[in-house]
Amino acid sequence: MIVCKFGGTSVQNKDAIERVIGIIKSRLKERPVVVVSAFSKVTRQLCELADEAEAKHESNVGTLIGQIRERHNTVASELLSDNKDLLNHTLNRVGEICDELEAFVKGICQIGELSPRSNARIISTGELLSSTIISAAMNSRGVKSRWVDARKMIITNDDYLSARPDMEATQSNVLRIIGEEAKGVDIVLTQGFIASSASGATTVLGFEGSDYSAAIIAMSLNASKVEIWTDVDGIRTADPRVVHKTSRIDRISYEEAAEMAYLGARVLHPLTIEPARKKNIPIRVLNSGNTECEGSSVVRDDSIPDGPKSIAFRDDIYYMELSSRKLAGETSMLSGIFGILKSHKIEAFLVSTKESKVSITVEAGHPELEEAMEELSELMEMTVYRDKAQISIVGKNVLRRDKLIEDMASVTGKIYMVSIGAGLMNISFVIDRDRLAESVDGLHKKLF
Repeated sequence: MIVCKFGGTSVQNKDAIERVIGIIKSRLKERPVVVVSAFSKVTRQLCELADEAEAKHESNVGTLIGQIRERHNTVASELLSDNKDLLNHTLNRVGEICDELEAFVKGICQIGELSPRSNARIISTGELLSSTIISAAMNSRGVKSRWVDARKMIITNDDYLSARPDMEATQSNVLRIIGEEAKGVDIVLTQGFIASSASGATTVLGFEGSDYSAAIIAMSLNASKVEIWTDVDGIRTADPRVVHKTSRIDRISYEEAAEMAYLGARVLHPLTIEPARKKNIPIRVLNSGNTECEGSSVVRDDSIPDGPKSIAFRDDIYYMELSSRKLAGETSMLSGIFGILKSHKIEAFLVSTKESKVSITVEAGHPELEEAMEELSELMEMTVYRDKAQISIVGKNVLRRDKLIEDMASVTGKIYMVSIGAGLMNISFVIDRDRLAESVDGLHKKLF
């Protein structure tokens, strides 16, 4: 058994979904479980819908729901025009989902309050809509598909927008439900990103969390591999939207892939790697628009060579220097800093320490960042550098490459911070954001 996950760009319209159906047909002997995301950009629309509902902008809410309803009806009609009964059934189900969404957000409009639980319910709608249509399209083309609600399988805590799975309960559910639902069909099709709490409330696994869903399901089923289908030819030596002449990486270790994702590379969700690594399940990253490309494999392999594999970056961070007002040790400083960050659910990406001084980078756009910074400033001296970016060179024993730091310094201009990752898996630099694109491109030319 394998697990195939298709992201939003892989299922964005009729043509893309037709390609997905062709991919699945070629893998039926491997008994695929299919995990799909919302159509491209729909989750963003749903986030906007939630914000407009909280702001009581009823006209904008109506417009957004109309756009979402129309797009899904159009795609369903294009895919199912040759099967009127199936089309009518699918349009009815799409209508029910959209009607439920509309009624719910109108309630939010009335009270003008959006809780994390309500937000999760709203933004989960995209996957319910896409999976309903794609499952019907599979059946219309001779692939017997059974739609399964991921919320019945993946059980999480009550952190509704960044939920963490209860792995024991989830594995038991996945084995039981997919075992039952796979009987008599070619594929089981379910949703990425969405889950539910133990009490049954809808939760989500964090943005871009469909990869994570696929890895959890693969681990639970002890699948032979996970295929992550995207819109790029595998894992690249840099983001092709910034660097035009990138190269595909054939094989990369679990550790390197996890480091890349954590440090900003957008090919895989940062939490995807661990479930696969636990069962030694290979992950293949493939392009649904170019099925001839072999993609990239993420594996456990001691033969993978040392040295840089890719450049990752984050383009909107704050760089913060914090100093104790008293002569305090690193442990005391870190405890105070991370206690505050944790209370606001803020993650520090890079950390560098010395006696009574800590340097960190954090996400500039975090909604609770200003409040956290105010609390930090009450405890210690703090200098905040805005409009910064971080660049990370990732690879096993990355520092074995000669003149790495010299090459970095030659293209970036001023460097505010240097951080070497644990296990020598990365070296990262903080620079001015307006030099990011030029620096990544120049460094890529020197390294690759």
